[in-house]
Amino acid sequence: MMLYQYNSMKILLSGRVLLCVMTLAAAPAWAENVKFGGHVKYQYSHSDYRADDFFAVFGADPARDHSLDLRLKAENRTGSWDFAAHYELLAVTGDALAASRSVATAGIPLTAPLSGLPDDRRRLFDLTHAITDRDRQAAVHRLDRLSVGHGGARQTLRFGRQAVSWGNGLVFQPLDFVNPFSPIAIDKDYKTGDDMLYGQWRVGERDDLQAIVLPRRDPATQHVESNQSSYAVKFRVRLAGMDFDLLAARHFSENLAGLGIVRSVGGAVWRLDVSYTDLDRGGSATSFVTNMDYSWVWGGKNMYGYAEYFRNGVGEAERVNYVTPGVALSERLARGELFTLARDYVALGLQVELNPLFNLHSNLIANLNDGSKYFQLRGVYDWKQDVQLMVGFNLPSGSRGTEYGGVPVAGGSLFVSSGRSVYVRGGYYF
Repeated sequence: MMLYQYNSMKILLSGRVLLCVMTLAAAPAWAENVKFGGHVKYQYSHSDYRADDFFAVFGADPARDHSLDLRLKAENRTGSWDFAAHYELLAVTGDALAASRSVATAGIPLTAPLSGLPDDRRRLFDLTHAITDRDRQAAVHRLDRLSVGHGGARQTLRFGRQAVSWGNGLVFQPLDFVNPFSPIAIDKDYKTGDDMLYGQWRVGERDDLQAIVLPRRDPATQHVESNQSSYAVKFRVRLAGMDFDLLAARHFSENLAGLGIVRSVGGAVWRLDVSYTDLDRGGSATSFVTNMDYSWVWGGKNMYGYAEYFRNGVGEAERVNYVTPGVALSERLARGELFTLARDYVALGLQVELNPLFNLHSNLIANLNDGSKYFQLRGVYDWKQDVQLMVGFNLPSGSRGTEYGGVPVAGGSLFVSSGRSVYVRGGYYF
């Protein structure tokens, strides 16, 4: 344990030094303008499972898990040039990882990496290194941002590891196909970066054109392949008091077209995103999301709420197909583009500011095809200007055979379920 802590400390220090060296080496004249920052976050989770959940059979019940997220940032903008480098150390340890290893050993396939930590098998540059990945613990350190850009008042070009977010979904994102957040993610500070060329051009006074070229490697051959890459262009225009997004993309050998609309309705905001995809193995899929959100004051408290409907064009209409989903859905689950199995969902959310330092968040996702639900409640306390504390719980519900009640595996005798969980999370920002 002491050796692990010592090695971790060396990695933290080397990460800070690496950022400094890279920034100074890239642009010595910028050194005095470099802004450093970052965060460190820790989370403890306690999860309970049913007796026939595979996590209970192959692991500990209840499961106790710990996670660490450290990010060190160096950013600079001087004149028409900008530079960013973010180092991160991610670590997990506990019963869930040990159970996943037992499941893999038993020959039960898993669609995601055992640890859930990012890797660079598909990315153009390999900027991730595994510190440890065995038994009950896994840790990686990596560069999640490393980009240089040049721009003016009307155009920007940026190359390197960066993040781009498209689409107007609040929970589900049919137009955000590059590393979208999971619908149940509680930490959305930073999307995972990807290696790409990004460009933005202003058209007229209010409109703009954005484009990305995102090369990827085939994870089997490690060669950069066009059928693994993404090329996309999005045009945003404002007409008749509404914002329109028009999107065209070539994504993993499939053609994709998208339309987004945003407009004000009274004091609320209404949004609609629609995507149409020519599937690689024949046929097509249409997905869309529509939502409305609104802020108000009630009883002297600031309130915020939203409602969203999502239609998953490659989702399964019948829960009997959850065990062996179709190829289009399976590929998107494996790539981390989708996180749900069925076709139709409703999401509801409410945020209450109990006082300026404490907010209560509640979220409900309902699977309309099988009746299962996933409920989240968390309290967020801004203890100090740079310290945030969070306590919450996740409560899936539904009968066996449903998405949130438990999907059968291993001949139907065991079920995959996320379990009921409670967590405590702390974050320090600098």
